[in-house]
Amino acid sequence: MKIHRVVQMLGATTSTGKLADDMYNLGHKDYYSEAKGTHIPISHMDFQHMVRAFVKLTEQEEVLDRSKHMGRTRDLVAELEQEIKHKEYWRNAYYDEANKLGKGYVFSEIPNDTDGQEFVDKMKKFFNKKTYKMRVRGQHIKPELKGTGATYWGQSKAESTHMRIYIDKKKGE
Repeated sequence: MKIHRVVQMLGATTSTGKLADDMYNLGHKDYYSEAKGTHIPISHMDFQHMVRAFVKLTEQEEVLDRSKHMGRTRDLVAELEQEIKHKEYWRNAYYDEANKLGKGYVFSEIPNDTDGQEFVDKMKKFFNKKTYKMRVRGQHIKPELKGTGATYWGQSKAESTHMRIYIDKKKGE
């Protein structure tokens, strides 16, 4: 006979006609059935099954030394706190690496003349292309092009008085 039926029958036999309220809420309490490998509501357990589960739990409780169990619980809480701190450390490290601070460029105000171009060419010659990529962009529109709309989509290096160099990590590195 299922527990919810037993509760109904016992409630009908009492002088008040019912049991304590929590007896009627056993459908909201679960028990893990090792045989079925799933949680089942206590109210759906067979009476004999519930008694056997209760006996099994009391036998397990007798085996446990409560003082050791409580100490172990404190140890588990400490381990969990350490794991949370560890997780926060790695999350912060990821965000520090992933989020750029500043403008994103490494060099700026490089004159757009032969000296500046020589500087950029030398950098490209010794640059680690396996891990990083380098972008050279124009900076500051030439005075004769101001007001012509040349900066609407961003000006080219040829239309700029200076250059900026952006260095980014390649994806997957």
